[in-house]
Amino acid sequence: MKRIYSLFAFTLLMAFGACSAEEPHSPADDNTTPPANAVELTAPQPTIFTGSLTMNSFTLVWEAVEGAGSYSITFNDGEAVTTSELFHAVSGLEPTTAYTVKMQALPANTKTHKASKWVTLTVTTANDPESDKLFPDEIPEAVIPAEYQLVWSDEFNTSELDLTKWLIEDNGNGGGNNELQYYDSRGVSMSEEPETGRHCLILTARKEQYRGKSASSGRINTSNGYTFTHGRVDALIRLPKTADGLWPAFWLLGADYKQVGWPRCGEIDILEMGNSTGIRRGMQERYFNGACHWGYYEGGGYPNYAKASDAPYSLQDGFHLFTLVWDNQRVATYLDLHLYPDAEPYFVMNIDDVSSDKSPGNYFHHDFFIIFNLAVGGNFTGIWDIDKVTALGSGEASMYVDYVRVYQKTK
Repeated sequence: MKRIYSLFAFTLLMAFGACSAEEPHSPADDNTTPPANAVELTAPQPTIFTGSLTMNSFTLVWEAVEGAGSYSITFNDGEAVTTSELFHAVSGLEPTTAYTVKMQALPANTKTHKASKWVTLTVTTANDPESDKLFPDEIPEAVIPAEYQLVWSDEFNTSELDLTKWLIEDNGNGGGNNELQYYDSRGVSMSEEPETGRHCLILTARKEQYRGKSASSGRINTSNGYTFTHGRVDALIRLPKTADGLWPAFWLLGADYKQVGWPRCGEIDILEMGNSTGIRRGMQERYFNGACHWGYYEGGGYPNYAKASDAPYSLQDGFHLFTLVWDNQRVATYLDLHLYPDAEPYFVMNIDDVSSDKSPGNYFHHDFFIIFNLAVGGNFTGIWDIDKVTALGSGEASMYVDYVRVYQKTK
């Protein structure tokens, strides 16, 4: 666990003063053993400075001990920290966690005094007020605006995937992104998520030599079962630890894909994680994005727009709700609307412009279908070597989808 020790604000110095007018030094400086008649220092009485106890930090304060030149402090019996101040601040701690603090006074003069007895204090950091909200025993339902009605859904509460709704993809083409996996039915299952018992669709990626690829995984879509234009789409997902190399996604692809090809069919990425930028920044669990692709290739490129965000909390612990709201004017994607109904979208793109063949308005007002997949490596992650996919160090990882629901406005 990371611990960062730092001095508290200068105002505390003014409040508690200096510990001694005599130049402090440790017993080791005297290189002598305290004589038998040396007086044992009175043990310090540390307390928590009022208002300093937070989820991640606290500050110890104490009165000066007569004859002391410095004070030794340990946390959970770790390495001792010595200070001559009358306070010590600790940060980088975990919420709702008990820490054992031990402290003793060290003599300014070892010829006359010896160290005090150790004093033990247990300090529990404050509770994270968001923790129960983010990981509740019962996940609340999102409040759906009155103008919307549910038109299609899959609750994934059966023993087998409903193949009247979903197509399980079978291919190893790398998704056009040099991905490392082969997709087929081995990567798709239905069962309970271990921690919550919620019955889910499970996409599992495995590190293995399989059908000419160095990994296997799962990808499903509704191209043969359900397509739609405009509406609100919600999916409650528990993402895997992407670490380095996994690329989970929840997205839509234009239903005319086979007729016009990509990117003319249009693509709406509601959620993607695992981007190389997040890896480079060490923010794999919070760095995510939405995106749109459309138009046609020209000079090796094509129109697209993506926006990445740093979530204020890990998206790879517990279930999170990802939402697309898509209408005549724009596409917008949201995080955890069931917890934060007034949240601003993390990705927005206007789609009302039809002024030219490259304008997005010409590519996002027709039927699309839904896709869930868990890719391994590829251009998005910047990893093309299976041995560098650290997320599969244990052999496999899974993405859980509790439900997906489509709502459309009533006429």
